[in-house]
Amino acid sequence: MNPSGLVHQLGRLIKEQSLQPGDRLPSIRDLADQFGVKAGLVRDALLDAQGRGLVKLLPRAGAFVESLAESTQHSTSAERLGRRLRELLAAENQNLFHLLDARETLELALIAQAARKREIQDLFSLRDILQQMASIPPKKRSEDYVRLDIEFHLEISRLSGNAVMAAMLCAVMEELAPHLTELRWSAKRHSDTDKSHARLYSALVAGDVSLAQDETRNHLQHAYQSLLDRIRQPPKVG
Repeated sequence: MNPSGLVHQLGRLIKEQSLQPGDRLPSIRDLADQFGVKAGLVRDALLDAQGRGLVKLLPRAGAFVESLAESTQHSTSAERLGRRLRELLAAENQNLFHLLDARETLELALIAQAARKREIQDLFSLRDILQQMASIPPKKRSEDYVRLDIEFHLEISRLSGNAVMAAMLCAVMEELAPHLTELRWSAKRHSDTDKSHARLYSALVAGDVSLAQDETRNHLQHAYQSLLDRIRQPPKVG
């Protein structure tokens, strides 16, 4: 079986198990056992499936259902660039703070463009993400909350209209996702993050480029400091 054929098997598996967007797929090892193929072939098929919009791969977190049907459109150059960048970043461990620097550079440029170009009706999807985040019970917020947090920032990147930079940010955020999930999400941290997202949203509603960038800097600095605090703590022993 080649990767393309295995992609169709993955699509069938998603339908048979009634999986929905956001649901996690079995591990690569489990999929290899289930389909009777080598793990390397499963990895290739998952990358192919991601390019078709069927799944989303998060390094060290797993594969998640992205859509219930393969995209019928050919990949754009920006999508191919993003896919290639994700492959390169996932090939080896990246310096966390290099990733954070790249995220800040990209997000400041993207939110400025989004604030200039957005139409009010374009913000419905962004508002919906905020509502989903607010509806998650505090005790269950870690993984689901981080997924929506990333989706919020990627949605802003799409509003910018710059598909190339948006694809680059998506690749960087996939690398950062495991680090963000491992943070201690206290009630205060959730509250502060919710308020920060609300301020970012309001800046976009107002179309205020300067305010949107200021709020982005503050938001990312908070995340930067939280990750730095985590590194300063020794690992748990025993």
